[in-house]
Amino acid sequence: MIYTTSFPIQFAAKANPEAVVTAGKARFTVLTPRLLRLEFSQTAVFEDRPSQAFWYRAQPVPKFETWEEDGRFHLATAHLHLTYRSDADSFVDALTITLAETNTTWTCGQTDPLNLKGTIRTLDTVDGVIALEEGLFSRSGWTVYDDSARLVFDESGWLANRDAPAGYQDLYFFGYGTDFHGCLRDFAQVAGPAPMIPRWALGNWWSRYWAYSEDELMGLMDEFGAHGVPLSVCIVDMDWHITNTGNRSSGWTGYTWNRDLFPDPPAFMAALHNRGLKTALNLHPADGVHSHEAQYVEMAVHMDIDPEMGEPVPFAIADPHFTQAYFEKLHHPQEA
Repeated sequence: MIYTTSFPIQFAAKANPEAVVTAGKARFTVLTPRLLRLEFSQTAVFEDRPSQAFWYRAQPVPKFETWEEDGRFHLATAHLHLTYRSDADSFVDALTITLAETNTTWTCGQTDPLNLKGTIRTLDTVDGVIALEEGLFSRSGWTVYDDSARLVFDESGWLANRDAPAGYQDLYFFGYGTDFHGCLRDFAQVAGPAPMIPRWALGNWWSRYWAYSEDELMGLMDEFGAHGVPLSVCIVDMDWHITNTGNRSSGWTGYTWNRDLFPDPPAFMAALHNRGLKTALNLHPADGVHSHEAQYVEMAVHMDIDPEMGEPVPFAIADPHFTQAYFEKLHHPQEA
């Protein structure tokens, strides 16, 4: 499989057993003194596989203590004090966490009007105000990340649905007061560090949706240089590939060079590199692989489609069998 052979991921997802305690139908994991994992399961079956967000739950065990008092379970670290009604059938109104520094108490189910918000996936069709997702930081001094619906990685390294009972909850509570750096540090410790981007990625990028020829595009790059405009990246928009397909394809998806515009793709790529430019080819994969593509027969055979019928190969990135061929037959041969 492409991800486990070409891009292996090293997980350390199962927490140290000494950091894990159960109470009734709940399981609590002390990841750091200010970061707790909170799980609720009606069947008392919990999840140890890495999720899309959290890969490294195997952390050094922080100092903490637990005790029972008046039907409530207590867990305390140097910074947090958790209480939970052990006979509860959900976390809502049964679970609280108090921050020692501020004496602020969070109750499961409450909203946070002071969250500083996060990101949005795309600005396509946006006109005006748009609601942002919840972010990692809040002026309340705490943040809850709900991981319940995220996919997990199976033993092969492929993403899979959770085998979770109805009502299962998987929450991560960050209690940091005003120490935003500490919150980010704890997040990176369990989720993994953000990759450092190369210096050229911070430079000027250029792209335009226009059917340039190879000569026109190289001439434009030279014009930028002649006028002292520093470029780091040239993105070749979708007309690098065939767009007038003569079949049911919309033309937006393509993997076959348009030789009328780019008669010598390797030489074109080399010319960009010789000018100190990084490059990439714009791609919209949703249409799949149609019969006009140079790689169609290989892809069709790989996916058990009779190429004589000319039926398109559907884009199925959730299928590991398709994804292997998607990279090995469509992408890697274009790389230079």
